[in-house]
Amino acid sequence: MSTSSAVVTTRQMTTRRAAIASLVGTTIEWFDFFVYGLAAALVFGHLFFPKADPHVGRLASFATLGVAFVARPVGAAIFGHLGDRLGRKATLIATLSLMGLSTGLIGCLPSYDAIGVWAPTLLIVLRLLQGLAVGGEWGGAVLLSVEHAPSHRVRLFGSAPQMGSPLGLVLATGVMSWVATLPDKQLFSWGWRVPFITGFVLLVIGLLIRVGVTESTQFQQVKQARQVSRLPVGEVFVRAWRGLTLGVTLQASVNVVFYLISTYFVTYATTSLGLARSTALWMVMVAAAVDLVALPLLAALSDRVGAHRVFWFGVLFTVVAAFPFFWLLNGHHIVGTGLVVIVMLVCAHATTYAVVSSMIADQFDTRVRYSGAALSNALGGLIFSAPTPFIAEAVVGSHGGRWWPLAVMTIGASVISAIAIACTPRTIRAAYDAPAAGDTPAPAARLEPTGALS
Repeated sequence: MSTSSAVVTTRQMTTRRAAIASLVGTTIEWFDFFVYGLAAALVFGHLFFPKADPHVGRLASFATLGVAFVARPVGAAIFGHLGDRLGRKATLIATLSLMGLSTGLIGCLPSYDAIGVWAPTLLIVLRLLQGLAVGGEWGGAVLLSVEHAPSHRVRLFGSAPQMGSPLGLVLATGVMSWVATLPDKQLFSWGWRVPFITGFVLLVIGLLIRVGVTESTQFQQVKQARQVSRLPVGEVFVRAWRGLTLGVTLQASVNVVFYLISTYFVTYATTSLGLARSTALWMVMVAAAVDLVALPLLAALSDRVGAHRVFWFGVLFTVVAAFPFFWLLNGHHIVGTGLVVIVMLVCAHATTYAVVSSMIADQFDTRVRYSGAALSNALGGLIFSAPTPFIAEAVVGSHGGRWWPLAVMTIGASVISAIAIACTPRTIRAAYDAPAAGDTPAPAARLEPTGALS
């Protein structure tokens, strides 16, 4: 094999390893995160807020779900600073460790009946630690993938960490579906703990994979040139505030749709539609599996026709489909309900989620990209994801008769994303073909495709 061929082969292996490490890491992170969300919908109200009536208990449970989103911007600032100062790899190992440990410890918590008010207090503390971890994880995982990607496949490689979300949801709902079939006595005593305690095992697997990943070439060049930002978070707010604003608002539609389906739908299906817990969880799991397949396909398509076009389709579909979606959910037909959830998750979520990660990374240069991407994601989650299940439970009410406010909320979020994508430049700055030794680096920015399929 020639020297040039060996360099190309090594580069391809490095690129693939980075994408796999990004996918595995975010899968574990989101598995831990979604297990909490599903447990909040199913059991936490009974275990940690037993003095309240069921509706108020669910509201309190969803409020603890939102606590992590409050912590995410803090985690984004801390780990974003470390990622831009010290490197992506070490920071991602730290976020994964924090997430795995806090999740496993949640599974060891006593209930309210055992230790009283300390139970929900400790739950909130561990949930805060989860939020800190996720706040730093997503931005680094995206950069790990896109900064190793060839310039003509930025969107595809940028979708690798995005696939961790539906894959984590599939795994979480699969485990929770089994847990939900247990009799209530076993479910509330030990069954709910099983998914959380697996966090310890997943942590070891994730660390073994991430330790072998190399630092991105772009960050190494910045470090060698001594151009590392002294205060990257401050620089994001002062000099890159426009990119931060776009990064936050691009997520409005996709976040609201996803958390309505992945978290609130289980509660809505059981309390308003009269479905069994296991049936609702299976619907979400199947829809997430289809979504998982759709993400890389749509990302690859966007590398050819342009991310803007794919994103626009998703936003416009969400606006048109919002009212029909919730109306059809109330058709009281199990197969029909399942199909509607699948179509909505793929057409409204996968279309935008497949490309939003790399589009956010595009808004920032290498010196502050970790901080910028992490803060964008964390603030987008705080503003659009965290309130969604809580607001949905509040506006639908204990009797589950009012579904139209959910459609209005979905359309409002889509309009925000539509304005954001209209203002987003059509440039790719996050990745380039990594040069071999002695080569001249390729430009750090280029226009994305305009729609030509050749």
